[in-house]
Amino acid sequence: MDERGSISVLGVGILAVIGMAILLLGQLGADAVRRARATAVADAVAMAAAADPQAATTTATANRATLVSMVQEGFETEVVVRRDGALATARAELLPVGWWRCQSFATSDPLHFGACPSTPVG
Repeated sequence: MDERGSISVLGVGILAVIGMAILLLGQLGADAVRRARATAVADAVAMAAAADPQAATTTATANRATLVSMVQEGFETEVVVRRDGALATARAELLPVGWWRCQSFATSDPLHFGACPSTPVG
């Protein structure tokens, strides 16, 4: 029995397996990048939508994404966006500016606070 050349076949097989592993890792890396980009865009869209709901679509489009859904409940906004085939969800909460400053400690009574100054809306 002549076994010369069988090591060449084994070498080609090993190289084929290594090549497939490299392609698989490359594809997994590309998928991870797509998901990370979609997540970053979803975060940006959620923050924009929390401040101004009409800005959600504009922000998504500017980042080459599509706004799939947007739900607002009170001060909280949740968005779902699609970018490069990847879906991502993000939430943002808008806290009114200066809500912690309404309490005036200048009064002598520690249980009652002074009135909040009126602030213009818009």
